[in-house]
Formats: sequence, C-alpha cells, structure tokens
Amino acid sequence: MAPQQRHDIPQIELALITGSSTWGIRFPEDIQMDGVKLVARDVAFQTDYGLSENWKILEFAGHLTPDGQPRRALCIYQHGNNRDTIDHSCHQRTYAVLQAAGVKHILASSTIGALNRAIQVGDFVINADIVELTQSPYSLLPGRMRFDCSGKQIVCPVCAGIAANVARKYWPATGRVHGVELGLVAAHVYGPRLTTPAEVMAFRSMGADVINHSIAPEATLAREIGACFVPIAFVTAGFQDYFRPAGESLLRPGVVENLGTLSGRIALEAAARFPRTPECLCQKLKSPQAPERYDVW
Repeated sequence: MAPQQRHDIPQIELALITGSSTWGIRFPEDIQMDGVKLVARDVAFQTDYGLSENWKILEFAGHLTPDGQPRRALCIYQHGNNRDTIDHSCHQRTYAVLQAAGVKHILASSTIGALNRAIQVGDFVINADIVELTQSPYSLLPGRMRFDCSGKQIVCPVCAGIAANVARKYWPATGRVHGVELGLVAAHVYGPRLTTPAEVMAFRSMGADVINHSIAPEATLAREIGACFVPIAFVTAGFQDYFRPAGESLLRPGVVENLGTLSGRIALEAAARFPRTPECLCQKLKSPQAPERYDVW
C-alpha cells in the first residue's frame, strides 16, 4: 500500500464511490477510458471524525461532459473502508470530506445479492428505495432536532435515468438493466458476515428485492449533505444461492471478473454526464426544524 499524501479538501462537486464491483481493478486506470485522467492518488483528507484515506482525484475531458467543459471528481476506494480494520464509521469520514468539498452528485458502485427470484445473477440494478432499520448511526447532522431529512426520494431519479441509459448501451444481452422506474428496494446489512437464510426471508418479507452492504449509510448521508445519490450494482448471488449447502460459495464464480471492468466504464461515463446544476428535488429534501424545538425546554 502506497503512503498517503495529506491534502486540503478541494472544491469539487462530483464524487464516485467504488466497491466490490471493481475489486481487483485499479479504478479508473485499468478501465483505460478515453478522456478520463488520473490527477492524484493515495490522497488523505483530515476530517472532524478522523483521517479519510485512499482517495483519488479524476478529471473528465469535455467530450464526456454535458456542457463540453472538463470537470473533476473525487473518488474513494471501497466505500471508504480501511484495508486493515473493520470500522463502519468510515462512511461518516467519507461524507465529511464530500460535504466539505461541496459535492452535489454522488455515484456509488457495488455488487448485490438478489432477494427477488425474478432478478438474476448478472443483472444490473439501480434500486429506488432502501430498507435499513437503524437508519445509520453515523450521522453528520448537528443535533437530532435541528434538521429533518426526507426519505421519500432517497435515490436521484434524474441521475439514475442517466446511469440506466449508459448501462443499456454496454450491458451484455445475457443480463438485464433494471432502472429506478421499477421501484426496486435494497436491504442493507453491514458486512463482512454475509446474509443468513433467515435474514434473506425476513428482508424479502419486508419488500426488499436485493441486498447490499454499504447503501444505507451512503444514501442517508447523501441526503444529509444535500447531494444527489445514485447506486449502481450488478448481481453476483441469486436468491437460491443463499440456501445452498454451507460448503458451497454464495457468490457465483467469474461474475465480478467478467463484469467489473464494464461496470467501471458505466460508472465513469454516467458520472461524467451528470448535470452540473441539479435538476431534481434532492437538495430540497433536507429541511431545518423550528428553533423552539431545540432552544426551548
């Protein structure tokens, strides 16, 4: 692991969060996408919650962006997780950086398991909603009674539509692209322990279609900082895989290896095409509560 270089947090309005969908790939270097330049890597930023490491700064050429102008993006490895420890507060540090940078658009990529029998291994999914009953304990809000953050639109429909259109250009015919308009629901559980058969049945009975290990804190914190959020993921385990004998792997072999580079390309092209000025309600879904709720007692 290369030594981390500490930088001041730059003002950049676009961010990509990588995950298991690009395991084993140097992102974006190994994608080798024309117009994507790596500006800096192994960058660390200090936050009020500790040091946030493993950042990169990317630059998109004008031929990839909607206004023809170059734009930069922050990119963090593996949802901000430390390589050597398990610490779920990594999301809090990651989003403290994004908040200080003034980020307005976030794309997070990962892999998922299917809880809905109609969703198959190799499918590409942009879910519309989430189920996570603790709603993430790692908040950035300045007090419980100072803001309300609506959960009615947890995923940005404008940016999700852009991501789905890009995915439909590249995704192989052996899989399908499920866009946000289908209203699919992602359940969240913190890893690294994978989901038990009983948990699969419980989440399915609650209406979840897929399961993810990072989406809830990321979606919740995006709402807290007033940013558009889009999760893209592809399926590496089907519903029946959760009930196979214990000695058999949950994940289907070869799926990440065959689809990871393609998913990375979709993430880059979609993020570059996000509008610079938000065209949705996401920034308006964080609202201050009346002062008497926290000043008068």
